[in-house]
Amino acid sequence: MSNRRDAKMEKISVRILHLANHCNRANGHVHVSVDMACTQVKQNHIVAYACSGGDYVELLQKNGVQVFFLPEPHRNFKKFFSALSQFYYIIKNFKPDVVHVHMAAQNALVQPFRLFGLKTVTTIHNEFDRSVRLMGFASRIVCVSKRGAAAMHRLGFPLSKIRVVTNGPVNSPRLPAAFESASLQHPAVLTVCGMHHRKGVADLLHAFKLVLADHPEAHLYLVGEGPSRAEYEALAASLGLGGRAVFVGHLIDPRPYMLAADIFVLASHFDPGPLVVAEARHAGCAIVATEVDGIPEMLDDGLSGILVPPKQPDALARALKQLLSNQPEIERYAALAKKNVERFAIERVCWDTERVYGEI
Repeated sequence: MSNRRDAKMEKISVRILHLANHCNRANGHVHVSVDMACTQVKQNHIVAYACSGGDYVELLQKNGVQVFFLPEPHRNFKKFFSALSQFYYIIKNFKPDVVHVHMAAQNALVQPFRLFGLKTVTTIHNEFDRSVRLMGFASRIVCVSKRGAAAMHRLGFPLSKIRVVTNGPVNSPRLPAAFESASLQHPAVLTVCGMHHRKGVADLLHAFKLVLADHPEAHLYLVGEGPSRAEYEALAASLGLGGRAVFVGHLIDPRPYMLAADIFVLASHFDPGPLVVAEARHAGCAIVATEVDGIPEMLDDGLSGILVPPKQPDALARALKQLLSNQPEIERYAALAKKNVERFAIERVCWDTERVYGEI
């Protein structure tokens, strides 16, 4: 099968244009699209990326991706038509076979050109956003989980144009192939997430206070940045967590922390297909995560990690205590996490997406 797939990749070259607002770090939409663009070049496609600029421009160009400047569309008509004019210039010069849209604002740009036969694919990274209806007006809708696909169907989009391609950051061109373990205090509980309310960080802090009652030697490491970080630092102080809750900030590569951690936890309220779950599995972490959106699918419906209900610190604390009280159980879940982890490779994401392109 793999030989036939490789032969097909050598024969077919598709001109792919990715659209995003920007290509800055610490944005899951960007990470997925940049990984795809760079990997698609390696799979013998001709790839371009249009955005307003950002951290990954140099990486994209280094990997053979053509980068076009595209100003972010605004509700201001003058700025929108300026972006529309630039987009026309891009498609006239690049002549894409398919335009892959990752953010809603760019989907508004492509609609007039669909009248003239432009083929478009949108990836729905956050089906809970209000803008998701606009993202549905494409030749094909890619969702990152089965639950996401069902949500789009409930909004009225036909199953005939919805496809599921789960996220996979393993072998990401954004990150070095080799990395070393960080130095952490053990037992170490780790979360990697944006400091936003939907990530359930407050729930995790309340749960960790309960954990410390039985495991006072435990440490919680919080990797990530966001608008609510100061709020969470104040909450940690008010809960008396002191130096046991360590706010690390944003890391370009969080995998050294994952490699060192005893338990990885994600307490999200909403999360269609978090890349960090796949990265934690690849690093061999025992995982505790909330049973929301695409997380159960990424943990094989609870076979590869412990699932807990969202917004329930007590349940989260019980799961963490269960593992911290039983080292063999941590090791068992760590081994289960690594099982079949190759399905999270970015190459598989691109192959699955290529089949979607082929349909249109």
